[in-house]
Amino acid sequence: MEMIPILKFINFLLILLLFSCNENEREYKLYYPNGDIRVSGTYVNDKAHGFWEGYYPNGQLKSSGEYYNGELVGHWLWYYEDGSIVKDSTYNYPNSYE
Repeated sequence: MEMIPILKFINFLLILLLFSCNENEREYKLYYPNGDIRVSGTYVNDKAHGFWEGYYPNGQLKSSGEYYNGELVGHWLWYYEDGSIVKDSTYNYPNSYE
């Protein structure tokens, strides 16, 4: 097994850990008018960072995945309102996707 991908992954996790311990971290939640959750996530230094989820008005999950410094990273899923998958993508930091 090649060590470079493992070392890159460990480095990425360490960077995420460092940013997640930042004092400028704040939880973010957006609600529909009826009070149900619409979006849930975290901002660090005013950029989306960490795990985020979005929901349809009926409560069904709409999207889920990670942000790093305001960019999509890792595995993301988007769903139709009936729960079936619209899109399944893997994003690499910065600005690229498969």
